Amino acid sequence: MKTLCKGLILFLALVLLTSQTAMSKELIIAMHEEIRGTDIQQIGRSTVVHSLLFEPPFRFTRDMNSIEPGFVSGFSLSKDGKTLRLTIADGLTFSNGIPLTPEAIKASYERYLKVSPYASDFKSLYDITIENNDVVMHWKNPPVPVLVVLASAFGGVVDVTTANKVGEEKFNRNVVAYGPMVVDEWVQGSHITLKRNPNFRTYFPEFKNKGPMNIDKVTVRFIPDDFIRVTEIKSGSTDIIYGVPLENVEELKADPDIELHRNLQTGCMMYYVNPNDTILSDAKVRRALQRGVNRQELVTLLNSNNAQVRFGLFSPSIIGFHQGAEDRFAKLYRYDFEAASRLLDEAGWKDTDGDGIRDKDGKKLQITAMVAIDSPGVRKTAPVIQAQYKKLGVALKLQEFEDKYIRQAVRDKKNQLASRRWQWFDGDMLTYLFHSDSRNYADPDIDALINAARYEIYPQKRAEIYAQAQGLILEKGLAIPLYSDFYYVAVRKGIKGFVMSANGTVYLNDLEKE
Repeated sequence: MKTLCKGLILFLALVLLTSQTAMSKELIIAMHEEIRGTDIQQIGRSTVVHSLLFEPPFRFTRDMNSIEPGFVSGFSLSKDGKTLRLTIADGLTFSNGIPLTPEAIKASYERYLKVSPYASDFKSLYDITIENNDVVMHWKNPPVPVLVVLASAFGGVVDVTTANKVGEEKFNRNVVAYGPMVVDEWVQGSHITLKRNPNFRTYFPEFKNKGPMNIDKVTVRFIPDDFIRVTEIKSGSTDIIYGVPLENVEELKADPDIELHRNLQTGCMMYYVNPNDTILSDAKVRRALQRGVNRQELVTLLNSNNAQVRFGLFSPSIIGFHQGAEDRFAKLYRYDFEAASRLLDEAGWKDTDGDGIRDKDGKKLQITAMVAIDSPGVRKTAPVIQAQYKKLGVALKLQEFEDKYIRQAVRDKKNQLASRRWQWFDGDMLTYLFHSDSRNYADPDIDALINAARYEIYPQKRAEIYAQAQGLILEKGLAIPLYSDFYYVAVRKGIKGFVMSANGTVYLNDLEKE
């Protein structure tokens, strides 16, 4: 009998060990850029890493038609749109075991107001109160764009007690938050490893798995080289790659072991135009540059399956897109060589010496475009624009810089043309592109429209106001929208449950690895 018991115990132990081994699965992800930190409150850009580290209070459904609970068990917005109530269930904890109480959540959002580069999103918030298990946020104006922020990784919460104890820099390297995964190790320049949070749960109804993830470990490798990332996914040494190069899309589509997921850029590729520059201070020159770009040639170069021509600043995947406005902008700013030439003639720029480049008062019509070296589509299309402008009699000089440097140059008014590939799935992004608060431009009429749209509750009216704002920006010649591209993620067939919405949001809690 004892022998039988020992044998049974040994058998059960082997079964348990085998089961644990089978469950212990690692997911390997490769992305083209390194994260700027793990603390979502201190950084300006989120990635799949942050989607794994942070669960927002609520989420958009995959069709983007409604918002459902995330880590909150319930929420409500008052009729006037000025009181947002979040109900917190008992038993939730941060990744370090500290309870996720209403007080802790209040402290987290108060910290956001102090440290986040996007703190201005919350400038209408004037008080946060606690009522039993509810966090109640009180706003001077309806927080329409803030709901979008809260429904993303930026709405996630952190343990402020630990943040204050270790300091901002250390906390940004190893955040303590509430989400499906926690930081295990970050080796800068190489990778970050995340491990499963066994205490995680969510209330999002579209997740079949509302508890801890089915994956025990996720390693995200930072691989800027496009060729290496593609080689990794094809060989099977990587399960998922972000930032599939457009030239490899068809190759990966044909691979039976790989699935491609894509979303249309929630924004556009554009060039800022500096109206303070000596040459570009003339509105006729700015409008000529708008009309002198053949956008279809750019899209053809990128492959029409990989990009869409854009005349306004919004793509159809953005909340606030207005198709009627896009159609109107297409008529006003479509490629028209004759119209562009006429505008330059009227501005006094003519080719007086026959060298093919226009001149005025002894000065050549030469303009410098700052091109983001870390944006492949931008780099690829810039020479085409250069050739188009040359036919128009404009000498376009291309200078390559990192996108971060270009953004600062725009704020410092040290650019003529400056590339910007932007994305955010709400029209409020105009605040960070063209509002005076952005330091890129200062125009009270544009500010007024952006402010009005920001606090408009009704979606159709909000889209109409954003359309007016875009119209004024384009009329003043402050930007040249070009195209919206598609962003691809490649996933090995052995990975199940990967879902990406039309705006690029990923839903990972049902992820499984065979």
